[in-house]
Amino acid sequence: MKDLRIAIHDRKGSFSDRWIEYCKERHISYSIVNCYDSDIITKLKDFDVLLWHWDHGDPKAILFARQFLLSVENMGIKVFPNINTCWHFDDKVGQKYMLESIGAPLVPSHVFYDKKDAIDWIETTNFPKVFKLRGGAGSSNVSLIKNQADAKKMVKIAFGRGFRANASYFSDFSTKMRKTRIKNDYLGKIKRLLPSLVSIYVSNKMRAREKGYIYFQNFIPDNKYDTRITVIGNRAFGFRRMVRKNDFRASGSGNIDYDLSKINTKCVAIAFEVAEKLQSQSMAFDFIEDENSNPLIVEVSYCYLASAVQACNGHWDKDLNRHEGAMWPQDAIMADMLARIDTKKQSK
Repeated sequence: MKDLRIAIHDRKGSFSDRWIEYCKERHISYSIVNCYDSDIITKLKDFDVLLWHWDHGDPKAILFARQFLLSVENMGIKVFPNINTCWHFDDKVGQKYMLESIGAPLVPSHVFYDKKDAIDWIETTNFPKVFKLRGGAGSSNVSLIKNQADAKKMVKIAFGRGFRANASYFSDFSTKMRKTRIKNDYLGKIKRLLPSLVSIYVSNKMRAREKGYIYFQNFIPDNKYDTRITVIGNRAFGFRRMVRKNDFRASGSGNIDYDLSKINTKCVAIAFEVAEKLQSQSMAFDFIEDENSNPLIVEVSYCYLASAVQACNGHWDKDLNRHEGAMWPQDAIMADMLARIDTKKQSK
């Protein structure tokens, strides 16, 4: 594919690190671009592919990434993530409608845009319930509401001053520190703490307050872990995440179990089915199970920790056959992209 032109937005610490290595290892020509440039559309006109791993930690990207990527798709350029993959990213309310529309097994979820409607529902439902803001990762902006009084307090805030939606940081940082065993690595992470805090502070200051809606999910008891299934094309990677100590949340715990024999393969089958219906390029699904061991989707995300997927040392295909061997998810994304381009060229 010597005539293929690939554009990569280079964001250190994101998928772009591995994409660049992938191209170098295979002698694939690529160019670094800046998706924040005002004339970026003009600069992209001669490219075939654009790769930009944007995430919830950059409020500037949240402002325009979806609209920009859809516009680039309309130019006939293959993009990652495409709009089917990312329009619902970091938007739990959007995911509720999306998953309900295709009949996916979502944890029962409830959203209200009127204070009275929310109060009326609270007075007739049972508790506890899980309160969530639209955005947030690593279990940030998530709390357990144990009774009517606490739920009504949340409603008052939601339809009053609103909530400050904070970017996730400390749960992730504490996990990284707990997993560190080498002294120099430990000291390095401490040195990076202050710059990271400054970045998070600036990001949080730019975020508008979340108000005018309130969102709850049913609380499904007795789950000691959740199951993360990441689907990329015809591959599904899986592991379990243990619930934090004295908590109900598993996301961000850092306590991962890679024992495949413990994974409910119903989760894998559901993830493949939903990913196909959504026509997503790459999607991580978080499952918990009801009292009958039926998997329920908590939420989905196109952004995830690549090293956790690579550590799975194997994947399932759509027929639930196992294929051994570690793989970087960025490599799988790139391979699928190149295969689609090659198929398109051959059909001409």
